[in-house]
Amino acid sequence: MKELTEIREGWVWPKDDVRCWRCFQRSFNLPQTILKYVDHKKVCVQAGGNTGVYVKQFADVFETVYTFEPELLNFYCLTENLKEYNNVVKQNAFVGQKNKQPASIVRFDTKKDPNTGKFKIGEETGTIPVMSIDDLNLQSCELIQLDVEGHEYDALIGAVETINKFKPVVCLEWFENQQKLSKLLTAFNYKEILDLRSDRIFIHQDTI
Repeated sequence: MKELTEIREGWVWPKDDVRCWRCFQRSFNLPQTILKYVDHKKVCVQAGGNTGVYVKQFADVFETVYTFEPELLNFYCLTENLKEYNNVVKQNAFVGQKNKQPASIVRFDTKKDPNTGKFKIGEETGTIPVMSIDDLNLQSCELIQLDVEGHEYDALIGAVETINKFKPVVCLEWFENQQKLSKLLTAFNYKEILDLRSDRIFIHQDTI
């Protein structure tokens, strides 16, 4: 894996990536914006972990961070970028609903400049585990932050027990399944408090 990476401004990064790097440069401070709405900082669940840009910022303030990243090269970079952090639990897996079969990766980056973050869970059985947030059996959870290329809905369905029990702040990438997500979050008794265009932040009505 090492031969497929390079160092970019101190980060271990996939050599072939162009647009994912640009994206993180634009949205680097997203965790800092989210943290303004999180009162207690014991446990954070984050997916997809990608190369660890967001995870590292969360790990600086939370007691424990759980992160999911299914793509092997991204996971390698994430592990290298976070090797000094003992409070990060890394899962080389998709995040989704409970009791799903291992899945395959389907890439959908068709633009000229490659983006190593553009892939989805495939419909066919593969070798990459699919885990739910509820599978973590958390004793606490103050934040769930998801950027999983359109699978945010499935990830939330797999976090029903965690959400009902702990009422964490929820931040979602907001490009796909918007109507379904809005309906689900309303059913969870969540209210949108910040629209960041590509991401939205929600908090439980009981915590307002």
